Amino acid sequence: MKLHRLAWHNRDRNEGELHDSLVLALLDSGETVMLQDRDRDYIFIANLPDVWNLPTEREDEPTDINIFGKDLAQRLSELKKDLSAAGSRGTLEVMAGKDRIFQFHVYSTVNMSGQGVLKTTIREVTVERRREQLLRSLLREVSHRSKNLLAIIQSLSAQTARFSFTKEDFLRKFRGRLHALAQSQDLITDSDWRGAEIFELLKQQSDLYLPEYPHLVQMKGENLLLNPNGALYVGLAFHELVVNTVSHSPNLALHLPITLECRRDGDFFEVSWSEPLSPDDLPASQESDRRSNFGSVVLEKVVPAALAGEARYDISASDIGYTLRFPAPVAS
Repeated sequence: MKLHRLAWHNRDRNEGELHDSLVLALLDSGETVMLQDRDRDYIFIANLPDVWNLPTEREDEPTDINIFGKDLAQRLSELKKDLSAAGSRGTLEVMAGKDRIFQFHVYSTVNMSGQGVLKTTIREVTVERRREQLLRSLLREVSHRSKNLLAIIQSLSAQTARFSFTKEDFLRKFRGRLHALAQSQDLITDSDWRGAEIFELLKQQSDLYLPEYPHLVQMKGENLLLNPNGALYVGLAFHELVVNTVSHSPNLALHLPITLECRRDGDFFEVSWSEPLSPDDLPASQESDRRSNFGSVVLEKVVPAALAGEARYDISASDIGYTLRFPAPVAS
């Protein structure tokens, strides 16, 4: 490294003043700089981090051992022994204090008199390393959730294909279910991955399929907060229930009010859908068709199995009832 000498406008200033000005500027910068001569004796130390201390006794000369301790001094010694040639450099990262991380940059250079010196700078990188660690954790979480979502999609595609009679029928059902998952995922993301409130999940589906009938589904009880996995599957169940209502009700304007009631029962969440039917809806004689078309596999098997819960799905001439009961998420 070359130190370029600047032309001074005031010729009365001497080398001592220049030296003092440079030292003051360095001290004000907060940069940790340590200089050692060719015999490895310290000749300059500025802004040593507060996790280390200089010797207090006047007769004690600063050394790596009495500044940094035996272990770190040994590591620094190993690093410095190969830095004899001008321009050579090395880096060491250490943890000190209460989980603080510091980076040592050591390199060999020459001073203005042409004498070899070893310069060590110390920079704290605790915040950077914690940010990197957080980013790695987030990436692992995203990877885990992506795999989980792909598994859900794979299962949905298989179940949808199994109960679809034509390609068009499959595409219509599968696209609707994918869209339901995407909407639930949006709520999860907006909550910083905490999950989603159950009334918001139902409102999403109602706004999409029942925009002209905002009061058709009445939500009662507790607005339960579901974890991300629960939000995906409960959102999917709501999608099936709302689509079923639209598909099998010839006149939604005359449809009797539907009730969704949610509550916490000890360590369990319980969600109940109650939909009264009118004589114009699908007749009771067609119950078998109604069950196959009402996404019963999703409602009775896929959703409760994914939530480690149980579901009851009842269809009669007068109403449709669906109850989902599953363990409440553990508070973090």
